[in-house]
Amino acid sequence: MQQQAAQAGTSSAGAEPARCEPDGQGSGAERAAPGWRAGPLLRTDTRPAVLIARLLPGPVPGAPGEEAARGGQRGVQGIALSAPCAPARHTRPLCPSPPRPGARSWREPIKAPGGAGATVLQERPEQPRHKVLRPRAESMAHQSCQWGYDSDNGPEHWHKYYPIAKGENQSPIEINSKEVQHDPSLPPWFVGYDPGAAKTILNNGRTCRVVFDDTFDRSVLRGGPLPGTFRLRQFHFHWGSSDDHGSEHIVDGVKYAAELHMVHWNPKYSNFAEALKQADGVAVVGVFLKVGKTPKPEMKRILEEIDNIKTKGKEAPFSNFDPSILFPKSRDYWTYHGSFTTPPCEECITWILLREPIEVSPDQMAKLRSLSINAETEPARPMVDNWRPPQPLKGRVVKASFQ
Repeated sequence: MQQQAAQAGTSSAGAEPARCEPDGQGSGAERAAPGWRAGPLLRTDTRPAVLIARLLPGPVPGAPGEEAARGGQRGVQGIALSAPCAPARHTRPLCPSPPRPGARSWREPIKAPGGAGATVLQERPEQPRHKVLRPRAESMAHQSCQWGYDSDNGPEHWHKYYPIAKGENQSPIEINSKEVQHDPSLPPWFVGYDPGAAKTILNNGRTCRVVFDDTFDRSVLRGGPLPGTFRLRQFHFHWGSSDDHGSEHIVDGVKYAAELHMVHWNPKYSNFAEALKQADGVAVVGVFLKVGKTPKPEMKRILEEIDNIKTKGKEAPFSNFDPSILFPKSRDYWTYHGSFTTPPCEECITWILLREPIEVSPDQMAKLRSLSINAETEPARPMVDNWRPPQPLKGRVVKASFQ
């Protein structure tokens, strides 16, 4: 074997080295880059020292009559081919060549005994990238702002975008008179509303809303279970497609045709947005509407504006209105800690739910139902059934100011 190797080394020394081709093929008849040589790789002997010897730019150490030398320095010493093996045709040139398309390459130094060494060009094909599929932020925002009351975006889906909708203090609830605790220490509640604070009435595609100026304490709620004074921000309605349902809260199995919510916030916080983050941040007075024969004159002013806000996005001036005229005569109430009944369903509300409903006529209810959830340029769709079903009580206590 040593004789075969010596012959191989001698023939290699006398032949012109192979040339490195761009496509990775070498030809023995063409000249390689100066100072480089290419010899045959051994099929069975892949020891690093042997490979290094083939990469070095001088004669192969261990061949008869040759000394290892490179640039006046001694090369690798004592490398001999002692195992019987036959030369094999190498499939790639042993010199730098451009990496293959789609491959990543890097240079890796290899050290050998005696201080000599070489740099090996390593190469690996491009590996497939594993994609992590995540919804785009703007896509999530788009979906979340499209909540509504249809089968594909209604209350049963809200928790997907607003996890708190599955929280421990959600509203509305069903009130069971037998389980309510009478609390004689609950004081009466009072309001002081400035008619001049009313600003606009609007259709947001989900309800009819009246907005008030809440920059200072000009329209306030106090007393009852509240720790202080709360400012009126807006009121809105929820109603059904027929007179036998539409309210969000249910009392002893009874559903009313509609429910009015007067929304107030605690001014001890800097603004409404900050109040939403606090357990005592908001107070809502809820009023049931039932359908009877007699229209409620106090609703006339609101219903007159319906034609001006018929479609989604419409808004009209609405001034000089005192919303306290919408309350029933009785001030008896239930109270509990809950949430908004619309997304994001923040759990920041002290509810004051009035026991006595107010009465409206069928025509007045029909006027509310004539609103459209679509914009003016879209096909009209009646705004009905904009209510959330009752949520689990989950151990909360409902108190009553009456027996």
